[in-house]
Amino acid sequence: MTKLTFLGTGLIGAGLIEAAARRGDQVTAWNRTPGKAQTLEAFGVRLAKSPAEAIAGADEVHLSVSDDAAVDAVLEACGDGLRGKLVVDHTTTSPAGTAARAQRLTARGIAFLHAPVFMSPSMAKASTGLMLAAGPKDVFERAAPVLRKMTATLDYLGERADLAAAHKLFGNAMILSVIAGLADVFAMAKSLGISSADAFSLFGKFNLGGSLAYRGAAMAKGDYRAAFELTMARKDARLMLESAGGEKLTVLPAIAARMDELLASGFGADDVGILAVESVPKVTEA
Repeated sequence: MTKLTFLGTGLIGAGLIEAAARRGDQVTAWNRTPGKAQTLEAFGVRLAKSPAEAIAGADEVHLSVSDDAAVDAVLEACGDGLRGKLVVDHTTTSPAGTAARAQRLTARGIAFLHAPVFMSPSMAKASTGLMLAAGPKDVFERAAPVLRKMTATLDYLGERADLAAAHKLFGNAMILSVIAGLADVFAMAKSLGISSADAFSLFGKFNLGGSLAYRGAAMAKGDYRAAFELTMARKDARLMLESAGGEKLTVLPAIAARMDELLASGFGADDVGILAVESVPKVTEA
């Protein structure tokens, strides 16, 4: 039986805690607002009054809080009790903050691994979804037996401390972008007298993932040979803006404006992926 401490019992933290308790691990939890953690007692979770009390006797300490400042505050509240322990942080944090935190903790003799997740609360309870991890290989191997029980897929990215933080932001950026694009689809649908449900039904038939796979791979290499010319994409963006009428749009106006900049710079015959050209320069065609 592994003795685990979880600091933070929000939606994801509570799901991870419940799953661990159901697996038979001995779990102690702490939350800044005690009332939000009380439902976990039904699963045999012991609630502590402070982070320092919570980590006493733990084999591993897991964090799932709100941001960098909260992680630092909770770790500070643990005091010297963390020395010699394994600390795994599941919080979505900044790459710079994560790297600095790893350096500080290592200097104190604390084994630290950053392991953010792509999970909904229900996925956390079911131990499904994706967990990223970055940090020293020996620390990862020490944490892996428990982490593999917490997720369907555990992806170790390497020893660079900020890699998991960066990749989590990459993923969340795509989630936000898709949601924002969908909001604009619904705005167009409203203007055109089409229900949002009917508009959304298209995406049960049209595989966006396929487009992301082939165009994303080309963009990452700076290959902007046209499959969908920027000139034509801009025409379509104009039609989208017109179709939305007076409805509030989220991202399409900014996309159209960026396209206009690139058209003025002579990229009209390139693929619409040329939107990334300042980050991924165009390669010279053979």
